Formats: sequence, structure tokens, C-alpha cells
Amino acid sequence: MLDIFRGLKSLIRVNHIHTDSPVFRLHYSITVLILIAFSLIVTTRQYVGNPIDCIHTKDIPEDVLNTFCWIHSTFTVTQNRGPRAEPFMSYPGVKTSINEKDKKLVRYYQWVCFCLFFQ
Repeated sequence: MLDIFRGLKSLIRVNHIHTDSPVFRLHYSITVLILIAFSLIVTTRQYVGNPIDCIHTKDIPEDVLNTFCWIHSTFTVTQNRGPRAEPFMSYPGVKTSINEKDKKLVRYYQWVCFCLFFQ
């Protein structure tokens, strides 16, 4: 009885149709491997290594400031540069910021590995 079905199976067999070439299959399989590899590298660097290096003075320990910079958003004051030290400067050569639009916020450190995984 099963021999009859084996004969029918050879008649009904459907050939697989490939709409892409082996070169294209190689490209999208290697792209996936590259994205996974880089996301693993970035993830291990962020959660095992030193993810960010903030400029610091000797008054604050380096690991404390780097942790603060990684948890909170960091910013660059773009237009308030001062040539000389004034009494109320937050850092030598940088005046206090009056406008929020003068700050350039950087908030991507914690989300880079997740974005690479979702791609």
C-alpha cells in the first residue's frame, strides 16, 4: 500500500524555485552575521568594559564621573566659549550656559547595542 504512495510522491514532487542567486543569499547571511557580531562587541564593551570616557579633573574620581556621564545625558556647550577664566565658569574656558539651545545633548550610549540587535 505504501509503495503506491511513493510512486505518487515522485509524480507530485514540486521543484523549489529560488528567486535569488547564491551570491545574494551569501550577502544577506553575512550581513546578519556582521550585525550580530558588532552588536555583541558593543554590548560587551558597554556592560563589561569602559563605555564612556568623560573629561575630568583630579577633584572627582574618574569612575564616578564616567558612571554619571553614562547614566545621565552629557552635553557640549557649543557657543559659550570664553578665552580667559572668569569667576563663575563651570570649567576653565567655558562660560555658563544661559540658553538651552546652546547645549548639544548626547543621549545614545545606552541604546546602541539594542538598536543593533533590532536591526
